[in-house]
Amino acid sequence: MKILHLLLILCLITGCNAKVPPAGALAVAPQQVELLKQRAAVRWDNLPRKTLAFYYGWYGNPSVSGSWVHWENVESEKKQIGSSTHFPTLGAYDSNDPKVIEQHCLWAKQAGLDGFIVTWWRPNDFHDKGLPRLLDAAAKHGLQVCVYYEVVPDVNDIHSIVKDFGYILNTYGKHPAYIRIQDKPVIFIYSRALGQVSMMQWIEVLDKVNKTYPPGVFAIADQLSRMASRLFDGIHTYNICGQLEGKPVSEIGSVVEGIYQPPFNDADSYQRLTCLTVIPGYDDTKIRKPGINTQRFNGDSYRQQWDAALKMNPHWVLITSFNEWHEGSEIEPSEEHGDLYIRLTADYTRRFNALPPRPARPASGAAAGLSQQEKEKLKARYVGKKIAVLPGAQSEAVYWLLTSDLETEFLTAEQCADKRVLTPQNYPYLVYASNEAYQSRSKSKGDIDDALENYLKAGGCLIALSNEPFPFYYNEDGPSGKANSFGLRLGSSMPQPVPGLGFERPPSNLQLTFRVETSLLPSLPAAIPFPSEGDLRWRPFLGRGLPAGNEYQPLISLYDNQNRWWGDGAAWVHYKTTEPKEGKVVYVWFRLLDTPHANKLLYDLFYWLGR
Repeated sequence: MKILHLLLILCLITGCNAKVPPAGALAVAPQQVELLKQRAAVRWDNLPRKTLAFYYGWYGNPSVSGSWVHWENVESEKKQIGSSTHFPTLGAYDSNDPKVIEQHCLWAKQAGLDGFIVTWWRPNDFHDKGLPRLLDAAAKHGLQVCVYYEVVPDVNDIHSIVKDFGYILNTYGKHPAYIRIQDKPVIFIYSRALGQVSMMQWIEVLDKVNKTYPPGVFAIADQLSRMASRLFDGIHTYNICGQLEGKPVSEIGSVVEGIYQPPFNDADSYQRLTCLTVIPGYDDTKIRKPGINTQRFNGDSYRQQWDAALKMNPHWVLITSFNEWHEGSEIEPSEEHGDLYIRLTADYTRRFNALPPRPARPASGAAAGLSQQEKEKLKARYVGKKIAVLPGAQSEAVYWLLTSDLETEFLTAEQCADKRVLTPQNYPYLVYASNEAYQSRSKSKGDIDDALENYLKAGGCLIALSNEPFPFYYNEDGPSGKANSFGLRLGSSMPQPVPGLGFERPPSNLQLTFRVETSLLPSLPAAIPFPSEGDLRWRPFLGRGLPAGNEYQPLISLYDNQNRWWGDGAAWVHYKTTEPKEGKVVYVWFRLLDTPHANKLLYDLFYWLGR
């Protein structure tokens, strides 16, 4: 059964920032840079239109399989099953029963489905053994099938994933009913499996699979993020029940658009497959406490979601689910709902298939990279100047640097701790592109900390471009307290939002806007709105309180509609009278790297720094 991955709880800690480790975060090692470039360069066009439903072949009964599998406390006379929200029209069936499979295929055709995404756990288990029969029946009915990869056999062992993928591709990939995109068999990857190894390890998996098992795999990740759009061939999410729970019908369409539009923009920029998931409803309160109950509203919720899908016109629409009876998300006919959802689906798939193809969009924003002229202008400013990147890099800055053609080196921990290596002479610019946690030691406690302080005091330039609010906040042992030592004078959260000092969420009664110093960042608009969604923890640079004698240059500042200053979101400082004396520090608030202007912001920033 699916483990809900939709509810991210941010612990708000007064006086400091909340630690929320990123799931499956990408951290670039020096030897992995080329793989990252290769994945970021993948492009897909002429993608087919499909409607697919998540399918579960994990049900068994004594008549066919010899025992109950996934069905519990079956009372057929009362039309009740202890582990099922609703009662199937077919009763507590067996997924290996040819008559059941035949009926499922007939209903799928009636609903206008192109096929199924089938739960898969490991070779030769109950789920795997039923797949050949389903593939053969799908071929007979003109349907298609692919695998939903649920779990990694050995956590953090990429070879176990490569072995699984090899088994799937060799055993099923050439079957006439298996879904393929430009000859590559499709595998969907569920969020649990996605998070069991790092994103960088997934790039290694895809590289090994594509080289070892030609023609390779078309991998669709269960994550609606820019990172997933870069690294995988497509993006999807299994379930949106958490976002829809408690919403009135009138708001459901706008909620769906809000969920999918931003990640679809990223996916389009990278020319990846877009999948929009709709659900008839969801109710897992029989199997989980307290559980989630997302109402069906007699089909109106489903209609609203489909209407939003028609408006957004993704490549594929996914339905959660055809027959996940435990969570009450099925469209398969039931005693409670009859064949209503088969009929509704048939109407909407007909309308979806009548839409024009999703238009191909040229790469934009970060995906577009820099023009050749911009690259040449940058390179002219950085002749003989090498940029170093600290370990654990994973922010937007990583991708920008990889496509900038600037001489960039991703440092190891050993290099960072060596004061003979980490010098301004070797690396005039040092980039921190990690989250809130960093590596402070290589061989002995604090040896990287000591080397960083030494680097700054020798006149080095530290550029903080993180993907979480507070760079250097944590090391291996917990809160580090070192950000200030490295020249990052950042505001934190307060019990109430205070201008200039930071907040967890902005005041609801104010309109906040970034004002840009366009004389230094000329490619940016003069005003950029403060984000309205996502992580809104504001950590401004506290430059106005610097002692006299230091040089300070705000680059992007936050103001409200009463003209009050809330701190600087991008700034440069040269410490001349304050520690780390002689050090230069640049700071950019992490969400500024999440805007459509990130590409131009980084170009202007590095062009100005290279003066």
